[in-house]
Amino acid sequence: MKLLRRPGPAAAAAVSPTAGSDAPSPELLAQRERLTERFALMQSELGGLFYEMAIRDHVQMDVLITKAAALQRVDTELAQLEHLLHDAGGVIGGQCPSCGAAHARGAAFCSQCATPLGGT
Repeated sequence: MKLLRRPGPAAAAAVSPTAGSDAPSPELLAQRERLTERFALMQSELGGLFYEMAIRDHVQMDVLITKAAALQRVDTELAQLEHLLHDAGGVIGGQCPSCGAAHARGAAFCSQCATPLGGT
């Protein structure tokens, strides 16, 4: 299993809003910081859990897989947010009415749950 390192809170400050319509949304920057912290905590907890299981020679793969899947969901959400910030210029088109995930302006479907967004 490959564990990824995400940029810390200092990286969130690296994207400084500039004047104009392409400035990243403060909401997106705050959400990225929360997700980055959550990812780091979950990754640390997964490593600690595996270590504790290993030293007791009682590794339970089902528990580890469940925790890793939750970590992967946060990683995916963070990657989508990074895409919005970098590739879409930080312009948020809105939030999905079904799951609440942010989407870029002009998106036809939610990237999280595939709900049609009805936008153009």
